Amino acid sequence: MNTRTLWAAAATVLAVTVLPACSSDNDTTTETSTTTPTSADALDAPTGTVDAPVTAPDLQTQMDVFFDPAAPVDAKVTVIENGEARTAVLTQFNDILTGYPLTATVGEVTGVDDTTVTAVTEVDGPHGGAPLTLTFTEVDDTWLLADDSTCSLLELGRLTCE
Repeated sequence: MNTRTLWAAAATVLAVTVLPACSSDNDTTTETSTTTPTSADALDAPTGTVDAPVTAPDLQTQMDVFFDPAAPVDAKVTVIENGEARTAVLTQFNDILTGYPLTATVGEVTGVDDTTVTAVTEVDGPHGGAPLTLTFTEVDDTWLLADDSTCSLLELGRLTCE
């Protein structure tokens, strides 16, 4: 199975598990509606909200570097939590991105606490895309893609953080 097929399969699985959570409730009653996070959201999104201490454009820089196949591994290490421990898998990820380019657009950012936010991020590839809820954490005054979210993204390419 080639890399393109693997990414297409991963995107399909992702779309099937994430997109049903995007349906709307057309009931026009005045009752307050609640939403239940999908299993994919529950894995990546801590509970509770506060004002976001960072903006989408600030986090976009990290995503641009992470998904840029021309960005050296040393640059990717600086935008993810535990980056030094991920150099080998980031090298593999760059190889995948060379043949199957992906982009990410950071959307709504929600504060979890003073050093953690979640961001709805649209990850797009040659065969479409899907919104993902990614977690970012502040380490030494720098916002980084959280380790769990990094590993979830790498798993789309059948790579592991182990």
